[in-house]
Amino acid sequence: MADIFYQFARKIRPDLSALSGQRRLGGVADVISLFFSLPLLVVGLVWLVRASDWQAIIQHWGFVSLMALLIVVLNRLSFYVITEIRAGGYANSQGALDSIALWGAALIVGPVAIWLDVLWNLGSLLNGLRTAHTVSAYWSRFRLAVTTLAASTLSTLLGLQAYTFFGGRIPIQGLALRQFAAALVGILVQYIITILVHGGYIAYVIWALRQVMHTSPRWAIRFFILVLSLPALANPFGILAAGLYIQSGFGILVYLVIGLLLIAILARRLSQTAEASRQQSRQLQALEKLGQAIINAPPDASALPQIMKDHVPLMFASRGVVIWTATRGLLLHEPQDWEVTTEPVWQYVQRYRDTKAFLAHESLPWQTIVSAHEPLLVSPILNVASGEAEGFVYLELQTLAVPWDKHSVASLLPAVQSLSAQVASACHQARVYAETLAGQKMLQELALARHIQDSFLPQHIPQLSGWQIAAALEPARQMAGDYYDFIHLPEGRLGVLIADVADKGLGPALYMALSRTLIRTFATQHPLHPAQVLTMVNQRILQDARANLFVTVFYGVLDPATGQLTYANAGHPPPYLINASAGIQTLRNTGMPLGIDEESVWGQETVRIAPGDVLLLYTDGVTDAQNSQGEFIDRQTILDVASDCPGKPVELIRQDILQVVHDFVGEAARFDDITLVVLSRD
Repeated sequence: MADIFYQFARKIRPDLSALSGQRRLGGVADVISLFFSLPLLVVGLVWLVRASDWQAIIQHWGFVSLMALLIVVLNRLSFYVITEIRAGGYANSQGALDSIALWGAALIVGPVAIWLDVLWNLGSLLNGLRTAHTVSAYWSRFRLAVTTLAASTLSTLLGLQAYTFFGGRIPIQGLALRQFAAALVGILVQYIITILVHGGYIAYVIWALRQVMHTSPRWAIRFFILVLSLPALANPFGILAAGLYIQSGFGILVYLVIGLLLIAILARRLSQTAEASRQQSRQLQALEKLGQAIINAPPDASALPQIMKDHVPLMFASRGVVIWTATRGLLLHEPQDWEVTTEPVWQYVQRYRDTKAFLAHESLPWQTIVSAHEPLLVSPILNVASGEAEGFVYLELQTLAVPWDKHSVASLLPAVQSLSAQVASACHQARVYAETLAGQKMLQELALARHIQDSFLPQHIPQLSGWQIAAALEPARQMAGDYYDFIHLPEGRLGVLIADVADKGLGPALYMALSRTLIRTFATQHPLHPAQVLTMVNQRILQDARANLFVTVFYGVLDPATGQLTYANAGHPPPYLINASAGIQTLRNTGMPLGIDEESVWGQETVRIAPGDVLLLYTDGVTDAQNSQGEFIDRQTILDVASDCPGKPVELIRQDILQVVHDFVGEAARFDDITLVVLSRD
């Protein structure tokens, strides 16, 4: 039976022979559903032509115009449902509350109101075909438009028949119980007929999942019920709109329309938020698993292609993904039948070493002939030591109900950049291993680790108008447990971070890399709440790491325009805020260090950095420095230098403090990393 359906569909669509799995199933379903729906659409349109009373529109032109406008606006405020049916496989649908306006108009002017929905769907079909970039996309959008038109036309006509059969009148006679009940019956009939019209597609998908894919169809049944039921639940508001128009006129009707628009906006925002949260959660989990797989893999990177194949396609809702390096060639090309020419992309990446996103309508700079494409992202793989491009990640997004606009595509940039960084780290690991076999194993591994760690530090100090920033990190050993960072946040804010992992050496350096990555990840999710960032980082560290280490962290969010600094201090030595007239203020702890107790929470404080103020952040390598006699530096010595800070350039302040520490330590072995960040407002 499965072969009969496929053979029939392939005669219509020869391209199906090049597809496999779920893509072939979807293609066959499009063909079967189209041939099931076309006769129903013809019957519905013929019936609609015969039943249309255009004089009714003239009599109620104002109401019909408002409903037509409402159909357009509600479709613009559509919501969407996306379900991950298996790893990397998605079922998705877009819905709107436009049938409220359709029913409202139909109960006033009768079947002729259905033309409003027909015209909108025809326009959507033309736009969809214009923007489709593949044969599968053309068929999917054409099938969806035909099925939607057939369902809307035939089901609404039958619903109106049921309405009049049970005593309903057109136009509706107010909101009397009998009229309202008859309209509800009509809506129920419309819902049932809608399911039946979509039944060809639904039945084939459920049957194919069981007989062809050998998987349970329960997810599909739940998905179709959800997709068809959510818009239908709002249809009774169409009765209310028509009844209020008859009883109370336009005033109350407009009030109702405003409420419906607010509900539509809320539904759209909820669907956007839910999908963004799902994507971020999946990407974070996939990146963590990928990192663990790379760490556990052989150091020669021989398993890297298989690791990429196992983890990367599941990370994004992608039509295809390519990971390529100049030394190792293709690390990943999924799916195999997806064509991408790597050479022009590689030439582009060598010139522009930034991660770029391109929407569907944008031309690609490496193409001389403009060709259709889905939204895509290109991220360079940068050599950790030299910073030069050594490959790229090329990701083309899958066509889903989610609108791939600038905001939604840009939200994927951090995950793609993290993926590129992990590939770069794995390639460096392989290079180090090869060099190690040549006889300098330990030295080269430590040197590479230091290079990687240095790459975690900001390559450039942020340049903020009206502000000066300087920073320094001097490790006690080859690897440091200290680090500092600057995180660019929305609306021009800047995250300022300084931290110190307990103990020194390679282990704490790896712990530092983990905590830095997590802080950066959660900082972008909670740009105004540093305490929430520390709470989530602490929970993730204790869930995923078993190193029995802890890290002290000071993390503040600076608004350069106002000078307001909102901070949370996780057991870190309190920074000093120095004012020429008011003296020195310490920014106290707001909680314990990270990595101790999963239930810990942190408070946050706010201070204002006034013009002329200096903020001094440091680790205990500055205030607990020891000389050769084992004596600790007098903290007052540091405070005396700090008191003389206002008015000086921050670079000079940094040099003065480090010079005092170096003079005190002398020739003694250094026991702790020294990290210093100086920030001043002009």
